[in-house]
Amino acid sequence: MEELHFVYINANGRIGVHSIQSISYSENHIQGICKNTDRIKTFRKDRILKQYDSPEQAIQECASFLPENYSHLTKQSGPKKNTFDVCFTGFKKADKERLVDKANEQGLTVRTSVTQNLQMLCCGYNAGSSKVSAARMKGTIIIDEPGFIHFLETGEIPDE
Repeated sequence: MEELHFVYINANGRIGVHSIQSISYSENHIQGICKNTDRIKTFRKDRILKQYDSPEQAIQECASFLPENYSHLTKQSGPKKNTFDVCFTGFKKADKERLVDKANEQGLTVRTSVTQNLQMLCCGYNAGSSKVSAARMKGTIIIDEPGFIHFLETGEIPDE
């Protein structure tokens, strides 16, 4: 199983070591299951400072990375407009309508199914495993409602 070990700087300027497996790739992000928390995590490709062959190597060199040298990576940017496709699944009708309205207000394209160019699948409490699996296989970012709201407000995909 493919594993990836790297030093990463998040939106708050925190630098840390991450190891993930079951990796899927999209244009700007990498998503995988964190080896420490056993949860899906999403990382921006441009914020991966360096990749390593082992977590030990990454830990050993992590302290040599200074946040002030990477401030250009921590500036918050808005979501991509006009071409950003999102799909909502597993929500009650009223909640889904509210989220669709928020997405439309931000200029996002809302899809009703997992399409080839879908960039984000926002999952509610009743999300079906087949839709989530299909999205992961296409490299789509999987996110929950609080994460989606954070994304709309900051352009960032939460790392927690």
